[in-house]
Amino acid sequence: MEQDSVTITISQKEGSVGSTESHSIEEGATAHRSRTFYNLYRIYIHFLIWLGLTGFLCASYALQIPKGYSQELLVLGIIYLYITLYIIFCHVPTTLVTRPIVTTLKFVSSTLEKFLTPKKRSIIYSILVTLIIVSIVFSFPESQNSPRLKRLVSLFGIFVFIIITFATSVHRQHVQWNTISTAILLQFLLALFVFRTSVGHSLFQWISAFVETFLHNAHYGSEFVFGTAAANAGTFALNVFPALIFFSSVVQMLYYLGTIQWVLSKVSVIFIHLLGISGAESVVAIASPFLGCCENTLLIQPLLRRLTKSEIHQILTSGFATISGSVLYGYISMGVSGQALLTSCIMSIPCSVAISKLRYPETEISETKEKILVHVDESTTNLLQAAGNGADLGIKISFLIIANIISILAILYAANQFLTWLGNFVNINELTLQLITGYIFVPIAWLIGADNKDLVLVGRLMATKIWSNEFIAFQQLTNEYKGQLTLRSELVSTYALCGFANFGSVGMQVGVMGALAPSRLDDISQLAISALICGSMSTWLSAAVAGMLL
Repeated sequence: MEQDSVTITISQKEGSVGSTESHSIEEGATAHRSRTFYNLYRIYIHFLIWLGLTGFLCASYALQIPKGYSQELLVLGIIYLYITLYIIFCHVPTTLVTRPIVTTLKFVSSTLEKFLTPKKRSIIYSILVTLIIVSIVFSFPESQNSPRLKRLVSLFGIFVFIIITFATSVHRQHVQWNTISTAILLQFLLALFVFRTSVGHSLFQWISAFVETFLHNAHYGSEFVFGTAAANAGTFALNVFPALIFFSSVVQMLYYLGTIQWVLSKVSVIFIHLLGISGAESVVAIASPFLGCCENTLLIQPLLRRLTKSEIHQILTSGFATISGSVLYGYISMGVSGQALLTSCIMSIPCSVAISKLRYPETEISETKEKILVHVDESTTNLLQAAGNGADLGIKISFLIIANIISILAILYAANQFLTWLGNFVNINELTLQLITGYIFVPIAWLIGADNKDLVLVGRLMATKIWSNEFIAFQQLTNEYKGQLTLRSELVSTYALCGFANFGSVGMQVGVMGALAPSRLDDISQLAISALICGSMSTWLSAAVAGMLL
C-alpha cells in the first residue's frame, strides 16, 4: 500500500502553437516568476492559510456551541480536518503514515502464508466478512420498517445475486475472492455508517441539503432566461436541465483547477491496493458518481485502446451502476430522497467492482496495474473558459437526454399499443412491456427487501427503468405511485432505480467509448449488454444492503 510504489501521471493534451516566440517567452517568464515565488514561500503561505482557518474555526465554535449542536458544526470540523491534513501532507511524505501500515500488513500476510494456502486464506476471509455482516445486521433491535425477517430476506438476496453472477462468470477459475469480499465489506460499512450512526446520518443529510441548495442556484439562471412563470412551472425540462448545465460547468472549473485530478489520484491509490484493480478502473469507478457514464471515460482517453476486456467491462459497469451529479438535483426536485441518492452513488463504487469482477475477472496483464493516469486537456486557458466548456458539454448532454427520452418513450408506447392490441384477442386488458416484465421482476423486488404488498409495483418500476430510463421510473415513483408504497419499499426502490442501467445508456456509452477508441468498438459492443446486467445487479445489491440496515 505504499504510495510511492504507484505511479501517478497527469497526461496533458498538447496545445497548438499559435503565438509569437516573444509572447511565449513573456508568458513563460511570468509563469516562472509566479512558480518561483510560490515555491520559495509555500510553507509560509500554507501556514498563514491554516492559521486563518484555525482562527475562523475557533471563533465559530465559540459563538455557535453555546447555542447547541448543529450539523453545520460537524461538517465545518470535517472540512477543517481535511484541509489541515492536506496542508500537512504537502510538506510531509504520506509514506510516514502508509509505511507502518504496509509493514504491519506484510508481516501479517507473510505469517499467514506460512500456515495457509492462498485458497484457504480467501475462504477464511470470505467467511469472516460474512460473519461480520450477519452479526451486525441482526444485532440491531427490530422496528416497524425493519423486522428481522425482512433483513434475512435482503441478506438472502445478496447471496442470490452473488451466486447468480458467479454462476454466469466468464472465467470462474480466475475470480479473485479477496477483491469481491473487500468490495462487499466496504459497501456494507458505508451503508452502516449512514444508516446506523448519528454522525454518518447527519453528515449525509447535510451533504444532501447542501447539494440541493447549491444546485438550486441554477433556478436563477433559468428564471432570467425563461421568465419567472416558466421557471416556477415545475416542468421536467426546466427542473432538470438548468441544474445539469450548471453542475457541468462547476465540474469543468474544478477540473481546470486540478481539484478533481488530485482527489482521483489520491483515492485511486487506496482502491488499487484494497481491491487489487488497475489504476484506470479505479479512476473511472471513483469518477462515475460525479461525472456520469459518458464523461468518466474522458479521464483515461489515451488508455482506452490498450485496456483489457475486463477493464472495459468494469468501466462500462461503473457507468451503469450509478447516476451522475449533474442529474441529481432533477431527481431531488421530483421528491426523491437526496440522502438515499447520494449514499447509493457512493455505495456503487465498490459494488460495481465486486459484480464486474465476478462476471468478467481479469485474465490479462493490465498496463495500469500500479499506475494512475488522468487525462487533462491543456487547451483550456482560464476559469471562465472552463465554465463555458462545461456549459457546452451540459447543453449537449441535455439535448442527448431529450432525444433519448422522446425516442425511447415513443418506441415504448408503440410497442405497448401493439401488445395491447394482441392482448385484446385473448381478453387481456392493457397488456404492456412494463406489465409483463414487472411480474418478471417481482422475485427481484422480494429479494431486495420490498414489502410483500408492494412487490408488483416495485417490479413495474424496475422494469420501467430498464426499458425506459431512471428519469421516468423516478417520476412514476414520486407521482403515480406516491402514497401507495410503504416507507421501506420506497427506500429500497430508490436504491434499485439509482443507476443509468437502461438500453438508452447502452447506446450512449458504446457511442462515446467507440468514438474515443474506434479500434476497440467490437469489444465494447460485445461487453455492453453484460455490463448493463451487472450495472443493474449492482443497484439491486445496494438496495438489498439498504434493506438490511434500514
